[in-house]
Amino acid sequence: MATQKYDSFKDLRKGKYDWKVQARVMNLWRGYTKKGERFKAFNLLLLDSKRFRIHAFVPGHVADLLEPSIEAGKIYLFKNFTVKEYKEEEKFRCILKDIHIIFSNETKISTLEENEVCIDKAGFDFYDLADLKELSTQTTYLTDVIGVIHDHDGLRFARFNNRLGQPQTQIKFTITDGKINVNVTFWDQLAEHFDEAIREEDFETPLIIIIGCGRVTKWKEEVDVSNVGATSFYINYNHHCVSLLRTMLSENHIQKFKKSMVKKEPPRQITIQEIKELGYDDIEVEKINTCLCGPRDVPYPDKWYNLCIRATDDTAEIDIVLENVAGQKCYGKHAYEMFDKIDENVFPEGLKTIEGKEYTMKMAKKGNSYVAKDVSHVIDFENFTTENEDAQPRPIQESYGEGSTATYHLESMSENN
Repeated sequence: MATQKYDSFKDLRKGKYDWKVQARVMNLWRGYTKKGERFKAFNLLLLDSKRFRIHAFVPGHVADLLEPSIEAGKIYLFKNFTVKEYKEEEKFRCILKDIHIIFSNETKISTLEENEVCIDKAGFDFYDLADLKELSTQTTYLTDVIGVIHDHDGLRFARFNNRLGQPQTQIKFTITDGKINVNVTFWDQLAEHFDEAIREEDFETPLIIIIGCGRVTKWKEEVDVSNVGATSFYINYNHHCVSLLRTMLSENHIQKFKKSMVKKEPPRQITIQEIKELGYDDIEVEKINTCLCGPRDVPYPDKWYNLCIRATDDTAEIDIVLENVAGQKCYGKHAYEMFDKIDENVFPEGLKTIEGKEYTMKMAKKGNSYVAKDVSHVIDFENFTTENEDAQPRPIQESYGEGSTATYHLESMSENN
């Protein structure tokens, strides 16, 4: 008997309708109007047997028909849906993909048992905490992160009225991966669910949290992970990255968190000629730990910058390699936004737009060249400051119906196959 063939979300393309995918519902959420009224339409985050994810949208006119057939955490066979590209103004996308799927009254949903198909309880695409600063300036994509919660007993939960007189709840804490500390602020329902979860369960400590589809933003020059409608959290989840973090904790590879912030010395500006004359004793060496999360699962490869340039000032000239972060800051766009297809025989005109412009760069020496690790427009070093203000970030205001509904997962109910 021939085995029935099913599709995978990695194969999705426009122009086809009769898809058949076996997938688990990782999350289900709705949006709200500005008046607080809940939309009839709802959203799903789906995970298939090959660990590829997709965002599904269920329009209001079929929501009543399909919702009774769907429960978060269950596995289903989804048939007949449309593949569409996101509109440019649609923000807070769950995955690095420019398409999502739309259900209709022709969509068929059949329940599958756990022993019929092997699909993980959840899937993630983790970013290192060190990379979040780069993501804090955009609102297109959400991000999965993992970290150790510091000061479990000192979580700051608050209820207050906002500047419009409306009641809100908030919980704040800090996570770390051993190298970087990042602030986390949960709002409203997610804050309440998180507070209830850590109080009601007897978790192994320290707590390790996975934040799925978090929004990375910045407040007073510090990175802050917050929540939108799609955001969920997983405490002490049965995942290999969680196990690796706990192993490194037991072997003292993660240093104890210090709440006091060390004031950094302001950077020093030097000329190219001075760079060339630097000796070994002038180089600041930073110990880099191995990535705690292991190899990232990236189902949708991205384009990255790796450009060679020649820079000059009044003293000398130097060869510099612009890596991805530096390239994005120079051009103000991701590489995939700059180039759809590149003709290898023609030099891309878009790359020439940085010619003649002045930048300040943070570099590392590599052979006879230098690698730009960070770049900005010319810095006023005389007025440069590293002061940090301890102020509260404001809640996320969302633009197209991503309300503050929440999903959370505890270790006892979240295990991988």
